[in-house]
Amino acid sequence: MRQARTDLEAAAETARAERDPLAPVLAGLSSSLGAMVALQARMEAGREPLDDKARADMTRQLVQACRADFVRQAAGQSRRLALLSGVGAAVLLLGALGGGYLWGRSTEAAEVRQATGIIRAALSEGSASARAWSDAIRRNDLVGLLARCEGRAVWADAGGRRACAVPLWLDEAPPPAAPAGPRS
Repeated sequence: MRQARTDLEAAAETARAERDPLAPVLAGLSSSLGAMVALQARMEAGREPLDDKARADMTRQLVQACRADFVRQAAGQSRRLALLSGVGAAVLLLGALGGGYLWGRSTEAAEVRQATGIIRAALSEGSASARAWSDAIRRNDLVGLLARCEGRAVWADAGGRRACAVPLWLDEAPPPAAPAGPRS
C-alpha cells in the first residue's frame, strides 16, 4: 500500500506539471491511501498477538459456525428432496392410474365393438332370429352357463372345434318359492 501511495503522489506531481485536469483526483486518491496506511499501522500496533489457545478457540468457533450453517443447508436440501420425491411419486401414481384407466376403457370399447359386430351378424336373418336370440338370452345366464364348461363337460370334434353341454332353458324361470314357516 505504501508503494501504491508513492506511485500516486508521483503521478499527481507529473499531472500538476502538465496541467492535467486529473491532478487533484490523483492527489486525493494518494491522500486517502495514506490515511488507510496510517489506520492499518495503528490497528496493527494496537492488536494483541494471538497465542495458541486464542487461535484454537477462534478456529473452534469458526468450525462450529460452519457446521451450523452446513446443518441448516442440509436440512433445507433434505426437505426439498423429500418434497420433490413426494411430488414425483404422486405424478407417477397419477400417470399409472390414468394410463390404466385409458387402457381399460379402450379395451372395453374394442370388446363392445366386437360383440356388436357378432350380434349384428347373428341378427341379420330377420326378426324371427332376433326374437329367438333375445328369448334365449333373457331365459339363460350365459356367463354362468359357460363357466360350467370345463373338464369332462368339454369335447372336441374331428376338426378341433371345442363344444360344451349346458342346459339351454326354453321357458321362463319359475318365480321364487315363498319361504316356509309360520306366518304372523
